[in-house]
Amino acid sequence: MALKLQAIVLAAALCAGAVGAHTAIRPADMAAKPRVEVDYALHCQGCHLADGRGMAGKVPDLRMSLGRFLEVPGGRAYLVQVPGVATSRLDDEGTARLLNWLIARMGPPATCRPAPYTTAEVTMLRANWLRKARPLRESLLRQIAAQPGSASARSLPACPA
Repeated sequence: MALKLQAIVLAAALCAGAVGAHTAIRPADMAAKPRVEVDYALHCQGCHLADGRGMAGKVPDLRMSLGRFLEVPGGRAYLVQVPGVATSRLDDEGTARLLNWLIARMGPPATCRPAPYTTAEVTMLRANWLRKARPLRESLLRQIAAQPGSASARSLPACPA
């Protein structure tokens, strides 16, 4: 099992290295990382790159923007229903854990306090994944742009569902 995981991690690292040598992760490095970081490397990093920057015009940048989707109605579901998340081979529990980690790491919402994703919520939302995510993404981004500035962390309301 450990050899199989090392082979998978090595393949992911080699793919990441093809994008840029400075982003490659060695299998020995992976053994020391928490499971959620390994899940990101295996299920997300191929497109969003190691630091979440994505690829301009092709793959969205997650940095300082992922949590902003939680500020508008429909954004929470969108994050689970985009094809890369909804059709990922990661199970629902792992997907919830990874989304919660990503939101904290890539920038939480500026105007509200998010509830953590749960396994049950991810299971329900993944059942109706988006075949065409771009139109919804553009609509959500317009709503995000219209949001007022952030309040102090103590007075933030809960994010919409």
